[in-house]
Parts: sequence; C-alpha cells; structure tokens
Amino acid sequence: MKLISKFILIYLTVTVIVLGIGGYISYFIIQDELNNELKFRFMDRIERVTYLLEQGHDFSAGNIGSDDQNLIVRALPQKVEPSTSIKDTSVYHGRLQQMEPNLKVSAYRTVEDTSYYISTYGALVESDDITEAVVKILLWILGMQVIGAIGVGYIVSSRLFKPFRETLRKIKNFNLQSKEPIRSEETRVEEFDDLNRFVELMTQKAISDYRNLKEFAENASHELQTPLAILKGKLELLTETDLTPEQYEYVEASHRSVKKLSRLSESLALLTKIENHEFTNTEVINFTELVEESTKSFEEFIELNGLTVEKDLKEVKVDMHPVLADILWTNLFQNAIKHNVKGGSIRISLGDNRLKISNTGEPIDMPTEELFGRFKKADTSSNSIGLGLSIVKRIADQNNFGLSYSYHEPRHIIEVRFDN
Repeated sequence: MKLISKFILIYLTVTVIVLGIGGYISYFIIQDELNNELKFRFMDRIERVTYLLEQGHDFSAGNIGSDDQNLIVRALPQKVEPSTSIKDTSVYHGRLQQMEPNLKVSAYRTVEDTSYYISTYGALVESDDITEAVVKILLWILGMQVIGAIGVGYIVSSRLFKPFRETLRKIKNFNLQSKEPIRSEETRVEEFDDLNRFVELMTQKAISDYRNLKEFAENASHELQTPLAILKGKLELLTETDLTPEQYEYVEASHRSVKKLSRLSESLALLTKIENHEFTNTEVINFTELVEESTKSFEEFIELNGLTVEKDLKEVKVDMHPVLADILWTNLFQNAIKHNVKGGSIRISLGDNRLKISNTGEPIDMPTEELFGRFKKADTSSNSIGLGLSIVKRIADQNNFGLSYSYHEPRHIIEVRFDN
C-alpha cells in the first residue's frame, strides 16, 4: 500500500469515528432543542390565553380559533392555586391512524377570582425522524470528506512527494561501480532535505568503503602472489638438488601448502569481486556448449581417477556474465570430481533451464545448510580450500538462480535452476 493511500485510509477512519461520535451527540442536542422550542411555544400560548382571559375574552365552545384546535380552556367551579405541568403523552392521529407522541402543557390560572384549566398539546418530532436527518447530514459530510481527501490527497501527493520519489529513483539506480554519490537537492521540505543529505553522505561512504575494499583485495592478492610464486620456484629448484627421502617429503608438503595458499588467495579475491558485483555485463551463454567443452578439458583428470561421466544434455541458454558462467560450472564439476570415490561416476543433466550434477561419494557429516558457506568442507582431510561451493552460491544469488543440495545414497546431487 502506498503512503498516501495509507494516510487517506487513516484520515477517513478517524473521520468516520469522529462523525459517529458527533452524530450521537448531535442527536440528543437536536432533540433537546426541538423539545425546548415546543415547550416555549406552548408556554407562550398559555400566557397568551391568560392575557386574553384578563382582557375579558370568552373561550367557551366555538370561540377557540382554528389555529388553537389543540387548546382546552375550562373554568373551574372552585379556586385552584396557579401551577404548570409539562409531560409527554400519546394522541391518536386520525390521518396516520395510530397513536403519536405529543407534548402536553397544562396550567391552572386565576383571573378575577375565577380559576381556569388551560391545556395545549402538540406532536413531538419522533426520534426516527431526528435519526434519519442526522444520518443524512453525516453521510453528506462523509461523502464530501472522502471526495476531498482522495482528490486533494492524490493531487497534493503528486507534488509534495515528488522529491521523495526522485530520491528513491536515484537510490534504485545507484551503482557502486559508477563511483558517483547521489547528490542532495533542496526541496523546501525539511524532512526531505534531511533525507537527501543523509543519502548523499551514505553513498559517499559506501563508495569510499567499496574503493578501499577493492584496492585492498587487489593489492593483497597481487602482493601475496609475488612471494608465493618466488617460494614455489625455490621449492621446485630445491627438489632438483640431492635430498634425502625425508627432506623430499618435507619439500613436497611445503609445495602443496604453497599451491593451496595461492588458490586460497585467488579464490578470496574472486569471491570479493563477485560480492562487489564487479561482473555486471551479461550476455547469452550457451550453457550446453560450455559443459561439453569443459568436460573434454577434464578428460585426463577423470581417467586418472577412474571415473565415468554420464551426460544428458539439451540446449540451454542463460543470460549471465561469461566469466561467472565458466566459474560456476567449473567449480561444480571440480567438486564432483574431488569428492568422488575411486571408480565412481558423475551424472550431468541439463535441460528445462535446470542443471543437475550428481556424483557418488560418502555421506557428509555436517548440516547441509552449511555446505555453501565459506571454508566449509564435508571432508576435512581433503586438500580443498572450502570456497568452491561458496563461490557457486554467490554467483547463483547474484543472478537470482535457485540452488539446492540433496543426498540419495550413494549420490550427492546439486541442482541449479536458471529460471528461478
């Protein structure tokens, strides 16, 4: 729900509650005012009749005007103390043929030693009529409030929230690789100005951190590779000298450690580049051709390990960076080779925008949800650096691919869904 829609909804909810309370109070105020007005009119009629009696007017039968049909004036045989009573009563209404609520005012007045009974009555405004009138008024007010709120809300919001939408658009289009922060603009709205200044500072800090991290990763990788290459060369030269079998084993162990450290440095640098989204240019990759060419390059390694490869390939094209496509497949294939068993097999299935690769192997002794984490290895004794599947996971996340692992004895199965 949009902000303006939520604001209008809250405003109308409050309006309905306020109108409901106001209508309830208005009902009793209107009813009280109508009753008081009727009382004052009847009391005025009583006083008028009293005045006319004092002036000698005869209110015997037939002397009451047509406007005073509900007026009763009767002389009493004895003298009575002056008094007035007001009460509700019911009177039969001939046209409606039903009893209707009426207000009756009765008074006793003494004029020239003669007491008179004076009574008048009239129909009260029924509560249903008052309720109907109040509801109509409230509905008209609510209707105008709804039209006004929606009209003004959307008209005003289109101008008022224009700076906010512009800032949001810039944030969506912001790219660290552009190395350009989002510049703040004056909007004449204090809150939006604060937001724009914060966004500018935040993007400047993000670009600075990104630049420093990128330089560190590149420098660390470069500076590490140089001494490692020298060390590797020295160890290779050392193997050509006269060494005892024990010394040769030490040199070979050192050489393996140097190679592992070199691969670790390269993998970490690659992982950093992937996480920093440095591979942004995509193109349509024929994944079927990529798998075919890659498996051919690994034929000697596959034969050396006594493995068999079964392929079921259909043409699949994927829109992604070519380097990431190659790394994704190579890491999955190498993982299937490294964690296989002697004389095992690898099955590759490609089709319906899905890649499934499975290999024989021992069950893993770690939670499957940790398998794609950094430095997580199912076999701690292997020479793997534990970053292959982590790189695969980052590539899949960056390209919105689905990635899953399952084990059905004796096969480990990894599936990549390109259309996730």
